[in-house]
Amino acid sequence: MPLSEHEERILAEIERQLEAEDPRFAARSRRPASLTSLSRTLRLRLAIGLGILGVVAVVLLVVSIAFAAVGLAMIFAAIILGVSAIRETETTAPSRTRSPDDAL
Repeated sequence: MPLSEHEERILAEIERQLEAEDPRFAARSRRPASLTSLSRTLRLRLAIGLGILGVVAVVLLVVSIAFAAVGLAMIFAAIILGVSAIRETETTAPSRTRSPDDAL
């Protein structure tokens, strides 16, 4: 749900106050987009690999039921990992913050 203009102005004011009070903390709290993107990509690749290994383990059900149980756990973990990476993209999509001085 997008923020209203009033909420965006309040948030921008809080950010300016934080930067003025503690510039080192403000600088450390900003994450570069490339790190977020890299971890998302890595998690998606890991999810795909884990899913494939899980399917292989389920196919090995003929050998042992333990392989199937481990395989199903891998598939479940891959789904959770993949969904979290996709949701991060949706929640951290870049949005333009407007300053109070912007014209309507």
